[in-house]
Amino acid sequence: MKKNILLPVDFSAHSNNAVNYAVDLALEKGYSLHLYHNYTSASAVFEEENGRNEANSSTFKADILIKNLAESIKLKHPSVELTTQCERGMITETLPELATPNRFDFVIMGTKGITNDDSQLIGSTTYVISKKAKIPVLAIPTEATFTPIDKVGLLSNFKEEEVQTVQDFVNIIGKDFELKLMHVHYDHSSENRIEDKLEVWKYKIKKYIGVTNIAIEVDSIQGDIEDLDTVPEVINEMIHEEKIKILLVTRSRKSFFERVFTRSVAKALFSHPLVPIFFTKA
Repeated sequence: MKKNILLPVDFSAHSNNAVNYAVDLALEKGYSLHLYHNYTSASAVFEEENGRNEANSSTFKADILIKNLAESIKLKHPSVELTTQCERGMITETLPELATPNRFDFVIMGTKGITNDDSQLIGSTTYVISKKAKIPVLAIPTEATFTPIDKVGLLSNFKEEEVQTVQDFVNIIGKDFELKLMHVHYDHSSENRIEDKLEVWKYKIKKYIGVTNIAIEVDSIQGDIEDLDTVPEVINEMIHEEKIKILLVTRSRKSFFERVFTRSVAKALFSHPLVPIFFTKA
């Protein structure tokens, strides 16, 4: 069965970049797209200079914008299957209700959105949605472009849920990539022991999922253990050096972020990601 991508949009440049990424991925994999928008004060009405009286119209500005966006995608890529939807409500409430496994396979959305004070900010809600959604969320940084996904990083803290994260990703993308098991720690003396544990993790992933091209990357935090700002810096450095295309993160109470480095680290990494981040909720 063809996989279906839920793609929230707010018509900003950041959102449009996520749309471009999603379209390219859909073209490569043969997936369908569902463009979704929640009306905001900015998208529900037309500018005064357009001379339209929206009080007497059932068509909102967003209805026109999403129709134009869909038509522009179809014009460039006639083979892409897509649908559109606009509705009222807060995106942090409506999107998780819509994003269910019986309707969609995963969500793609930008890590930033419109910055108007009176609009809903996709940038400030993507993190929340990644926690609430019942399906995986692929968050796209502002300057990210779709390239062949040949190298993927998994942030690991040796939790069983991480194996399911890899499985969820494989279900969407396939197995044709190199997987880097990435672990950040504070205790320099324990690096050999950590690498041994990651070797066990490699075996589990190979046995139960079938991903065979797996490597290990371990790094340590420099400085005081309380200096949590260094954690995302180390992770981003690993991403850069290893040329990671997508970072896999497991969202659960026992996850790498929630238990070891607290929510603040997840938010810090998420606010300035170098690559798309694939969130799952185990």
